[in-house]
Amino acid sequence: MKVEQTTLIRVSDDELADLERRVRATRWAPEWPLQGSTAGTDPRVLRRLAEYWADGFFWPPQQQAIDELPSFSATLDGTEVRFLRFEPEGAGAGGLPIILTNGWPSSMLEMVELARRLAAPARYGLAGTTPRTVILPALPGLPFSPQRPQLGVHTHELWHQLMHDVLGFERYTAHGGDLGAGITSRLAQAHPEAVAGIHLMAVAGPSDPDADSLTPAEQQYLSSAARWTADEGAYEHQQQTRPLSLAPALSDSPVGLLAWILEKYTAWSDCGGDVSTRFSDDVLLTQASVYWFTNSISTSFRPYFEFAQGYPGPITAVEVPTAVAVFPFDLGRPPREWAERTYALEQYTVMPRGGHFAPHEEPDLLAADISAFLGRLD
Repeated sequence: MKVEQTTLIRVSDDELADLERRVRATRWAPEWPLQGSTAGTDPRVLRRLAEYWADGFFWPPQQQAIDELPSFSATLDGTEVRFLRFEPEGAGAGGLPIILTNGWPSSMLEMVELARRLAAPARYGLAGTTPRTVILPALPGLPFSPQRPQLGVHTHELWHQLMHDVLGFERYTAHGGDLGAGITSRLAQAHPEAVAGIHLMAVAGPSDPDADSLTPAEQQYLSSAARWTADEGAYEHQQQTRPLSLAPALSDSPVGLLAWILEKYTAWSDCGGDVSTRFSDDVLLTQASVYWFTNSISTSFRPYFEFAQGYPGPITAVEVPTAVAVFPFDLGRPPREWAERTYALEQYTVMPRGGHFAPHEEPDLLAADISAFLGRLD
Protein backbone atom coordinates (compact mmCIF):
# COMPACT_ATOMS: atom_id res chain seq x y z
CA MET A 1 0.00 0.00 0.00
CA LYS A 2 1.54 3.21 -1.23
CA VAL A 3 1.74 6.46 0.71
CA GLU A 4 1.63 9.63 -1.36
CA GLN A 5 1.71 13.31 -0.58
CA THR A 6 -1.67 14.90 -1.12
CA THR A 7 -3.56 18.17 -1.10
CA LEU A 8 -6.28 18.22 1.53
CA ILE A 9 -8.60 20.75 -0.10
CA ARG A 10 -8.82 23.04 -3.11
CA VAL A 11 -11.48 25.77 -3.29
CA SER A 12 -12.24 27.48 -6.58
CA ASP A 13 -13.23 31.11 -7.08
CA ASP A 14 -16.68 29.89 -8.14
CA GLU A 15 -17.10 28.02 -4.87
CA LEU A 16 -16.08 31.07 -2.87
CA ALA A 17 -18.51 33.24 -4.81
CA ASP A 18 -21.31 30.72 -4.34
CA LEU A 19 -20.73 30.63 -0.58
CA GLU A 20 -20.79 34.43 -0.35
CA ARG A 21 -23.99 34.56 -2.41
CA ARG A 22 -25.73 31.97 -0.25
CA VAL A 23 -24.75 33.70 2.99
CA ARG A 24 -25.99 37.06 1.71
CA ALA A 25 -29.26 35.50 0.52
CA THR A 26 -30.06 33.88 3.87
CA ARG A 27 -33.74 34.04 4.78
CA TRP A 28 -33.55 34.72 8.49
CA ALA A 29 -36.01 33.19 10.90
CA PRO A 30 -38.35 35.56 12.74
CA GLU A 31 -37.07 36.74 16.10
CA TRP A 32 -38.23 35.00 19.25
CA PRO A 33 -38.88 36.71 22.59
CA LEU A 34 -36.37 34.30 24.11
CA GLN A 35 -32.76 34.74 23.07
CA GLY A 36 -29.50 33.00 23.82
CA SER A 37 -28.34 29.47 24.49
CA THR A 38 -31.53 28.37 26.28
CA ALA A 39 -33.22 28.13 22.89
CA GLY A 40 -30.18 27.17 20.82
CA THR A 41 -27.74 29.27 18.83
CA ASP A 42 -27.85 32.95 19.78
CA PRO A 43 -29.14 34.71 16.60
CA ARG A 44 -27.16 37.84 17.38
CA VAL A 45 -23.85 35.95 17.40
CA LEU A 46 -24.90 34.00 14.32
CA ARG A 47 -25.76 37.18 12.38
CA ARG A 48 -22.45 38.78 13.34
CA LEU A 49 -20.49 35.75 12.16
CA ALA A 50 -22.55 35.46 8.98
CA GLU A 51 -21.87 39.09 8.12
CA TYR A 52 -18.15 38.54 8.65
CA TRP A 53 -18.30 35.33 6.59
CA ALA A 54 -19.70 37.29 3.65
CA ASP A 55 -17.78 40.55 4.02
CA GLY A 56 -14.57 40.07 6.02
CA PHE A 57 -13.46 36.44 6.20
CA PHE A 58 -10.64 35.77 3.73
CA TRP A 59 -10.10 32.18 2.59
CA PRO A 60 -6.60 32.32 0.99
CA PRO A 61 -4.71 32.51 4.34
CA GLN A 62 -6.66 29.50 5.58
CA GLN A 63 -5.86 27.64 2.37
CA GLN A 64 -2.17 28.46 2.75
CA ALA A 65 -2.11 27.24 6.36
CA ILE A 66 -3.76 23.96 5.31
CA ASP A 67 -1.37 23.58 2.36
CA GLU A 68 1.60 23.90 4.72
CA LEU A 69 0.51 20.90 6.77
CA PRO A 70 2.41 17.62 6.14
CA SER A 71 -0.43 15.77 4.41
CA PHE A 72 -0.39 12.28 2.91
CA SER A 73 -2.76 9.68 1.54
CA ALA A 74 -3.02 5.89 1.52
CA THR A 75 -5.74 3.57 0.21
CA LEU A 76 -6.85 0.88 2.67
CA ASP A 77 -9.51 -1.72 1.87
CA GLY A 78 -10.58 0.45 -1.03
CA THR A 79 -10.92 3.50 1.22
CA GLU A 80 -8.63 6.49 0.78
CA VAL A 81 -7.36 7.74 4.15
CA ARG A 82 -5.74 11.15 4.32
CA PHE A 83 -3.52 11.98 7.25
CA LEU A 84 -0.96 14.38 8.62
CA ARG A 85 2.42 13.15 9.79
CA PHE A 86 4.48 15.21 12.21
CA GLU A 87 8.07 14.04 12.66
CA PRO A 88 9.76 14.19 16.10
CA GLU A 89 12.17 17.04 16.65
CA GLY A 90 14.97 17.52 19.16
CA ALA A 91 17.00 15.45 21.58
CA GLY A 92 15.56 12.17 22.78
CA ALA A 93 13.35 11.66 19.73
CA GLY A 94 12.12 8.16 19.17
CA GLY A 95 9.36 7.51 21.66
CA LEU A 96 6.36 5.40 20.76
CA PRO A 97 4.38 6.97 17.91
CA ILE A 98 0.83 8.14 18.53
CA ILE A 99 -2.29 8.41 16.39
CA LEU A 100 -4.76 11.19 17.28
CA THR A 101 -8.48 11.10 16.50
CA ASN A 102 -10.77 14.11 16.79
CA GLY A 103 -14.48 14.20 17.52
CA TRP A 104 -17.57 15.96 16.15
CA PRO A 105 -18.26 18.66 14.96
CA SER A 106 -14.54 19.14 14.52
CA SER A 107 -11.98 18.30 11.88
CA MET A 108 -8.35 17.26 12.02
CA LEU A 109 -7.48 20.97 12.12
CA GLU A 110 -8.53 21.06 15.78
CA MET A 111 -5.75 18.61 16.65
CA VAL A 112 -2.87 20.29 14.83
CA GLU A 113 -1.55 22.34 17.78
CA LEU A 114 -1.66 19.25 20.01
CA ALA A 115 0.22 17.25 17.37
CA ARG A 116 2.90 19.92 17.10
CA ARG A 117 3.46 19.89 20.86
CA LEU A 118 3.81 16.11 20.96
CA ALA A 119 6.23 16.06 18.02
CA ALA A 120 8.32 19.07 19.04
CA PRO A 121 7.77 19.65 22.78
CA ALA A 122 10.89 21.77 23.25
CA ARG A 123 9.42 24.43 20.95
CA TYR A 124 6.50 24.83 23.35
CA GLY A 125 8.31 24.79 26.67
CA LEU A 126 7.49 21.16 27.50
CA ALA A 127 10.93 20.41 28.91
CA GLY A 128 11.95 16.80 29.51
CA THR A 129 9.27 15.48 27.16
CA THR A 130 10.08 12.86 24.55
CA PRO A 131 9.37 13.98 20.96
CA ARG A 132 7.46 11.40 18.98
CA THR A 133 5.96 10.76 15.55
CA VAL A 134 2.36 11.94 15.46
CA ILE A 135 -0.17 10.66 12.94
CA LEU A 136 -3.39 12.64 12.55
CA PRO A 137 -5.90 11.08 10.13
CA ALA A 138 -9.06 12.64 8.74
CA LEU A 139 -12.08 10.78 10.06
CA PRO A 140 -13.98 9.10 7.22
CA GLY A 141 -16.97 11.24 6.34
CA LEU A 142 -15.65 14.35 8.06
CA PRO A 143 -13.79 17.21 6.31
CA PHE A 144 -10.74 16.28 4.20
CA SER A 145 -11.76 12.62 3.91
CA PRO A 146 -12.78 11.86 0.34
CA GLN A 147 -15.24 9.11 1.26
CA ARG A 148 -16.85 7.07 4.01
CA PRO A 149 -16.28 3.28 3.87
CA GLN A 150 -18.98 0.72 3.28
CA LEU A 151 -20.62 -0.83 6.33
CA GLY A 152 -18.33 -3.44 7.84
CA VAL A 153 -15.14 -1.45 7.21
CA HIS A 154 -14.55 0.00 10.65
CA THR A 155 -12.48 3.11 11.28
CA HIS A 156 -10.43 1.53 14.06
CA GLU A 157 -9.35 -1.21 11.64
CA LEU A 158 -8.36 1.39 9.05
CA TRP A 159 -6.29 3.12 11.75
CA HIS A 160 -4.50 -0.15 12.62
CA GLN A 161 -3.77 -0.87 8.98
CA LEU A 162 -2.40 2.63 8.56
CA MET A 163 -0.17 2.52 11.64
CA HIS A 164 0.96 -1.10 11.51
CA ASP A 165 0.76 -2.30 7.91
CA VAL A 166 1.41 0.91 5.96
CA LEU A 167 3.61 3.01 8.23
CA GLY A 168 5.34 0.01 9.81
CA PHE A 169 4.91 0.74 13.52
CA GLU A 170 4.99 -2.58 15.38
CA ARG A 171 3.90 -0.81 18.57
CA TYR A 172 2.11 2.49 18.85
CA THR A 173 -0.21 4.52 21.08
CA ALA A 174 -3.44 6.42 20.51
CA HIS A 175 -5.47 9.34 21.82
CA GLY A 176 -9.05 10.44 21.23
CA GLY A 177 -12.03 12.33 22.56
CA ASP A 178 -15.73 12.09 21.70
CA LEU A 179 -16.06 9.96 18.53
CA GLY A 180 -12.29 9.62 18.63
CA ALA A 181 -12.45 8.11 22.11
CA GLY A 182 -14.72 5.34 20.87
CA ILE A 183 -12.47 4.64 17.88
CA THR A 184 -9.38 4.67 20.09
CA SER A 185 -11.02 2.31 22.60
CA ARG A 186 -12.04 -0.14 19.87
CA LEU A 187 -8.55 0.05 18.40
CA ALA A 188 -7.02 -0.98 21.73
CA GLN A 189 -9.66 -3.65 22.34
CA ALA A 190 -9.10 -5.22 18.91
CA HIS A 191 -5.28 -4.94 18.77
CA PRO A 192 -3.73 -5.10 22.24
CA GLU A 193 -0.66 -6.74 20.71
CA ALA A 194 0.15 -3.52 18.85
CA VAL A 195 -1.41 -0.74 20.93
CA ALA A 196 0.91 -0.04 23.85
CA GLY A 197 -1.51 2.33 25.58
CA ILE A 198 -4.30 4.83 25.00
CA HIS A 199 -5.16 8.28 26.30
CA LEU A 200 -8.83 9.32 26.34
CA MET A 201 -11.05 12.33 27.03
CA ALA A 202 -14.20 10.17 27.21
CA VAL A 203 -14.85 6.56 28.19
CA ALA A 204 -17.28 3.76 27.44
CA GLY A 205 -19.04 2.37 30.47
CA PRO A 206 -20.44 -1.10 31.07
CA SER A 207 -23.73 -1.66 29.26
CA ASP A 208 -25.57 -3.01 32.31
CA PRO A 209 -23.75 -2.15 35.55
CA ASP A 210 -24.90 -3.65 38.83
CA ALA A 211 -26.82 -0.81 40.44
CA ASP A 212 -25.91 -2.03 43.94
CA SER A 213 -22.20 -1.72 43.14
CA LEU A 214 -22.29 1.91 41.99
CA THR A 215 -20.43 4.39 44.16
CA PRO A 216 -22.01 7.75 45.03
CA ALA A 217 -19.73 9.41 42.46
CA GLU A 218 -20.88 6.98 39.77
CA GLN A 219 -24.52 7.52 40.67
CA GLN A 220 -24.04 11.27 40.43
CA TYR A 221 -22.27 10.87 37.09
CA LEU A 222 -25.10 8.78 35.61
CA SER A 223 -27.68 11.27 36.87
CA SER A 224 -25.78 14.19 35.34
CA ALA A 225 -25.40 12.23 32.08
CA ALA A 226 -29.17 11.69 31.97
CA ARG A 227 -29.79 15.41 32.57
CA TRP A 228 -27.30 16.31 29.84
CA THR A 229 -29.05 13.97 27.40
CA ALA A 230 -32.40 15.58 28.18
CA ASP A 231 -31.09 19.15 27.91
CA GLU A 232 -28.38 18.89 25.23
CA GLY A 233 -28.85 15.59 23.44
CA ALA A 234 -31.40 16.52 20.77
CA TYR A 235 -28.69 16.76 18.10
CA GLU A 236 -27.48 13.24 18.90
CA HIS A 237 -30.96 11.75 18.83
CA GLN A 238 -31.67 13.44 15.49
CA GLN A 239 -28.37 12.29 13.98
CA GLN A 240 -28.89 8.76 15.26
CA THR A 241 -32.48 8.38 14.13
CA ARG A 242 -33.36 10.75 11.26
CA PRO A 243 -30.11 12.16 9.83
CA LEU A 244 -31.35 12.25 6.25
CA SER A 245 -34.16 14.62 7.23
CA LEU A 246 -31.65 17.11 8.64
CA ALA A 247 -28.86 16.73 6.07
CA PRO A 248 -30.47 18.53 3.08
CA ALA A 249 -31.08 21.73 5.04
CA LEU A 250 -27.54 21.92 6.42
CA SER A 251 -26.03 20.96 3.06
CA ASP A 252 -27.98 23.73 1.30
CA SER A 253 -27.69 26.62 3.77
CA PRO A 254 -24.24 27.69 4.98
CA VAL A 255 -25.78 29.79 7.75
CA GLY A 256 -27.89 26.81 8.84
CA LEU A 257 -24.71 24.72 8.92
CA LEU A 258 -22.93 27.42 10.91
CA ALA A 259 -25.80 27.60 13.41
CA TRP A 260 -25.68 23.83 13.98
CA ILE A 261 -21.93 23.88 14.60
CA LEU A 262 -21.82 27.16 16.53
CA GLU A 263 -24.26 25.90 19.13
CA LYS A 264 -21.85 23.08 20.03
CA TYR A 265 -18.78 25.32 20.18
CA THR A 266 -20.64 27.63 22.55
CA ALA A 267 -22.30 25.05 24.79
CA TRP A 268 -19.47 22.52 25.00
CA SER A 269 -16.44 24.74 25.55
CA ASP A 270 -15.05 26.54 28.59
CA CYS A 271 -16.24 29.90 27.27
CA GLY A 272 -18.79 31.01 29.86
CA GLY A 273 -21.36 31.53 27.12
CA ASP A 274 -19.13 33.85 25.06
CA VAL A 275 -17.65 31.68 22.34
CA SER A 276 -15.23 34.44 21.28
CA THR A 277 -13.23 33.95 24.50
CA ARG A 278 -12.07 30.55 23.26
CA PHE A 279 -12.39 30.65 19.47
CA SER A 280 -11.59 33.44 17.08
CA ASP A 281 -14.05 34.22 14.31
CA ASP A 282 -11.53 32.89 11.80
CA VAL A 283 -11.26 29.54 13.62
CA LEU A 284 -15.03 29.10 13.77
CA LEU A 285 -15.55 30.09 10.15
CA THR A 286 -12.67 27.93 8.95
CA GLN A 287 -14.29 24.90 10.56
CA ALA A 288 -17.66 25.80 9.04
CA SER A 289 -16.01 26.48 5.69
CA VAL A 290 -14.25 23.13 5.47
CA TYR A 291 -17.51 21.36 6.25
CA TRP A 292 -19.21 23.48 3.58
CA PHE A 293 -16.61 23.16 0.83
CA THR A 294 -16.23 19.39 1.35
CA ASN A 295 -20.04 18.95 1.65
CA SER A 296 -19.42 16.63 4.59
CA ILE A 297 -22.01 17.54 7.22
CA SER A 298 -24.30 14.75 5.98
CA THR A 299 -21.59 12.09 5.96
CA SER A 300 -20.42 13.29 9.38
CA PHE A 301 -23.77 12.07 10.76
CA ARG A 302 -23.14 8.48 9.67
CA PRO A 303 -21.14 7.38 12.73
CA TYR A 304 -24.10 8.37 14.92
CA PHE A 305 -26.65 6.51 12.81
CA GLU A 306 -24.45 3.45 12.38
CA PHE A 307 -23.74 3.28 16.12
CA ALA A 308 -27.49 3.32 16.81
CA GLN A 309 -27.88 0.50 14.28
CA GLY A 310 -25.32 -1.65 16.11
CA TYR A 311 -22.16 -0.91 14.13
CA PRO A 312 -19.37 -1.53 14.93
CA GLY A 313 -20.34 -3.26 18.19
CA PRO A 314 -19.80 -2.56 21.88
CA ILE A 315 -16.66 -1.70 23.80
CA THR A 316 -16.55 -4.37 26.48
CA ALA A 317 -13.03 -4.52 27.95
CA VAL A 318 -9.89 -2.56 27.14
CA GLU A 319 -6.90 -4.27 28.70
CA VAL A 320 -4.04 -2.06 27.52
CA PRO A 321 -2.76 0.69 29.85
CA THR A 322 -5.17 3.61 29.75
CA ALA A 323 -5.08 7.26 30.81
CA VAL A 324 -8.14 9.48 31.12
CA ALA A 325 -8.18 13.28 31.22
CA VAL A 326 -11.44 14.85 32.40
CA PHE A 327 -12.08 18.45 31.37
CA PRO A 328 -14.64 20.37 33.43
CA PHE A 329 -16.73 21.59 30.49
CA ASP A 330 -16.66 18.43 28.38
CA LEU A 331 -19.89 16.56 27.69
CA GLY A 332 -19.26 14.02 30.46
CA ARG A 333 -16.98 13.85 33.47
CA PRO A 334 -16.75 10.19 34.45
CA PRO A 335 -15.24 9.40 37.85
CA ARG A 336 -12.19 7.19 38.11
CA GLU A 337 -14.11 4.13 39.28
CA TRP A 338 -16.47 4.32 36.30
CA ALA A 339 -13.53 4.26 33.88
CA GLU A 340 -11.97 1.36 35.79
CA ARG A 341 -14.98 -0.82 35.03
CA THR A 342 -14.00 -1.04 31.35
CA TYR A 343 -10.35 0.06 31.13
CA ALA A 344 -6.99 -0.86 32.63
CA LEU A 345 -6.72 2.62 34.09
CA GLU A 346 -3.24 3.78 35.07
CA GLN A 347 -3.60 7.58 35.02
CA TYR A 348 -6.60 9.77 35.80
CA THR A 349 -6.37 13.56 35.60
CA VAL A 350 -9.01 16.14 36.48
CA MET A 351 -8.13 19.23 34.46
CA PRO A 352 -8.54 22.74 35.90
CA ARG A 353 -10.16 24.20 32.78
CA GLY A 354 -11.16 23.34 29.22
CA GLY A 355 -14.00 21.57 27.50
CA HIS A 356 -14.98 19.34 24.61
CA PHE A 357 -12.54 21.04 22.26
CA ALA A 358 -9.57 20.73 24.62
CA PRO A 359 -7.01 20.11 21.84
CA HIS A 360 -7.73 23.68 20.73
CA GLU A 361 -8.73 25.19 24.08
CA GLU A 362 -5.90 23.77 26.19
CA PRO A 363 -3.25 22.11 23.99
CA ASP A 364 -0.48 22.62 26.57
CA LEU A 365 -2.41 20.91 29.36
CA LEU A 366 -3.43 18.04 27.11
CA ALA A 367 0.02 17.55 25.58
CA ALA A 368 1.64 17.48 29.01
CA ASP A 369 -0.85 14.89 30.27
CA ILE A 370 -0.43 12.66 27.22
CA SER A 371 3.36 12.98 27.38
CA ALA A 372 3.50 12.08 31.07
CA PHE A 373 1.52 8.93 30.40
CA LEU A 374 3.41 7.88 27.28
CA GLY A 375 6.73 8.50 28.98
CA ARG A 376 5.98 5.51 31.21
CA LEU A 377 5.29 3.32 28.18
CA ASP A 378 8.33 4.15 26.01
